[in-house]
Amino acid sequence: METLRIAIITETLPPAELNLQPWRYLGDLAQALRVVGHETSVMTSEVGPRTWNGVPVKWHRNRSDFRSAPALRQVLQTEGFDIGACRLTAGLFFSMRRTGGKGSFRGRLIGIFLRPLYDAGELARRFLDPTLAAEIPHDRHHVAMYGSRLLGTWSNAPAFVDRFGFLWDSDRDRATAAGLPPSSCSVVRHPFDPFFLERAPPSLGPRLSGVLGPVGRRVVFTGPPEGSRGVDDMLRLARSLPSDPPTQVVLLLRDRKYSDPTVTRTRIGAHELLIVRGLLSRQELRAAYRVSHVAVFPYRFVRTGLPLVALEAVATGLPVVTTRVHPIRELEGRTGLVFTEPRDPPGVVRAIQGIFEEGAASGIQRRNQEWIRTTPDWTSVARTFVSLSGR
Repeated sequence: METLRIAIITETLPPAELNLQPWRYLGDLAQALRVVGHETSVMTSEVGPRTWNGVPVKWHRNRSDFRSAPALRQVLQTEGFDIGACRLTAGLFFSMRRTGGKGSFRGRLIGIFLRPLYDAGELARRFLDPTLAAEIPHDRHHVAMYGSRLLGTWSNAPAFVDRFGFLWDSDRDRATAAGLPPSSCSVVRHPFDPFFLERAPPSLGPRLSGVLGPVGRRVVFTGPPEGSRGVDDMLRLARSLPSDPPTQVVLLLRDRKYSDPTVTRTRIGAHELLIVRGLLSRQELRAAYRVSHVAVFPYRFVRTGLPLVALEAVATGLPVVTTRVHPIRELEGRTGLVFTEPRDPPGVVRAIQGIFEEGAASGIQRRNQEWIRTTPDWTSVARTFVSLSGR
């Protein structure tokens, strides 16, 4: 096998321990490319550690080059890379209005869509929702991406980017409708994390062992305390649940303000609302899923390419309730995910109740296991990305 020099391109690089998307995807891809034998580096403008997630870091300090497709191609040529993989942004698409193109450069550039592509109606509903106003700075990218499609810049993209990778069929369809050639667009499913697939007995550790004790029924939510995640609906869930059986509703809120988890307990009728704020380890999250009965992720808006919490919970064997929002609604009927409507705690309750009906849980488990079996692992994804480049 030919050993290729591959650059994973990202202007910014948060600390690896935060494990944030889309950098988490890029880090996992970089590791997988190294595993299959390629010389892979993460290229970033941020001067810092010389390795990131076990992958060497190469500094390129001209930030403007990361926002220009022509400049990225020139950097690949100058640095002698065979392949460059970058997250596609509105800024890169706007940069493709310039004349020129691939020319005779050695390197091939692969663009990856790691955020969903929304249509006008979906964006209007999101930005007219007053409960999500505080999160507008996080979601301006989606408006900019939609604007770049309206301005027709996407038809110029094949002159600068060789291949385009997607996580969703629906996003691929929207991209080809905006001008990307179907022959250059490929859907590559997001892998399940093998760490969460491990079936070792759960070990909550000293920080959670006294918090998540044995209960008859536990519903768990994990993620940052953001309205788009449906946190408000989770806070109201205990008030919508029937009194029998008593249920513990657990919110594990990722909050960097707390170095150690802080715990708040509230009795709501027969139920308990338990809120844990802080940064939990992957081991703690996996164990929390393993001692729960249902995971609920009532999204109102999805800003990353794939809500990884759903994949992680499914990987541990937990039934998952989520909502019909773009793009995860594409999985309805194809997986064991249980869907309901956003902003509807009573609907979430009905979905939870349905999971405990006779035979329902085994059917969910069977469909989820098939989903896991038919989803590529990171080694397969790495080989696919190399094949996309024509190498």
